[in-house]
Amino acid sequence: MANTVIILSGGRSRRFGGVHKPGVLLGGRSVISRIIAAVRSAVPEAGIWLAGSGDGLSQLEQASVHTVREEPIFSGPLAGIDAGVHAIGRQVEQTPDVQRRGGDVMDVTLVLAGDMPLVSSDHLRSLLAACREAGGPAAGVDDRGKLQFLCAAWPTDLLRSRLTDIGDTRDKAVKLLFRGIEVTPVEVDAATIVDFDTPEEFEQVFAQVSSSGSDSSASNSGSSARASSAQGADRGEHRRVPDEVLQIRDHAQAEMTDGDVAAILEFASRIKHSDSSLSPVLAAFLAGRIHSEGTDGTPRPVQESLQRVEEILTRPRD
Repeated sequence: MANTVIILSGGRSRRFGGVHKPGVLLGGRSVISRIIAAVRSAVPEAGIWLAGSGDGLSQLEQASVHTVREEPIFSGPLAGIDAGVHAIGRQVEQTPDVQRRGGDVMDVTLVLAGDMPLVSSDHLRSLLAACREAGGPAAGVDDRGKLQFLCAAWPTDLLRSRLTDIGDTRDKAVKLLFRGIEVTPVEVDAATIVDFDTPEEFEQVFAQVSSSGSDSSASNSGSSARASSAQGADRGEHRRVPDEVLQIRDHAQAEMTDGDVAAILEFASRIKHSDSSLSPVLAAFLAGRIHSEGTDGTPRPVQESLQRVEEILTRPRD
């Protein structure tokens, strides 16, 4: 059976205070080490490629995991996938004797986000099996029907072909890979494929690990993990996100690039902490109006619209 795994770790972690999320300690192990352990348990023979920073890898992992960077760096997860696929292809060309280790078995590539510390080996095995059976991509689907595109199994040749069709992958959405292709959904508990972008979300993951007792060292490492990655986090009760908001979020992710989403989040944070009395929500509304009222019927770029609103709000008063 010929399998390869691409784990994405090339983000800036802006919403996490710039701390490299895959390198954060959780229950005595880094997030990336947890993911690699799940991969090794599911497919021990798989070659693992880390697309991004190797911070958080143990010495043993550094010796056994390949690393590659997207070009240019910080150009998004789709560019990371592209870099990983090209690196895997170059290795196969250099070692033709292992090109078809699985005989007639289809080569499959697992694509995983580097901030899903609770992903299980059982789920990864289910993704591989579903991919081979269907001959197409398989992705986890939670109880809301939401597909996790960054926890998916792909026929390697199809993944390579889709990337070729897309061409330039810089700052483009991963969802482009799946456009027009039937995806086999694999049911999974949402907690298994949970990721985290903010200190508050990390606290929720940490609480889940602690309550499950899956790591005897969790309570001992908790304070250091929180201190290094979630300084100043509000540890109050977290309300469930309404379905309507989740639908809007999913729609936005489909229509905007990862760079646009990051720019909007940074904009909201700056407005929140600025001297302006205008709320981030209203500021975002104004930016949306400016974006939609571009010249010649063409919407203004998102970042240009945000910059225009911020200039107005921070203009010195007479």
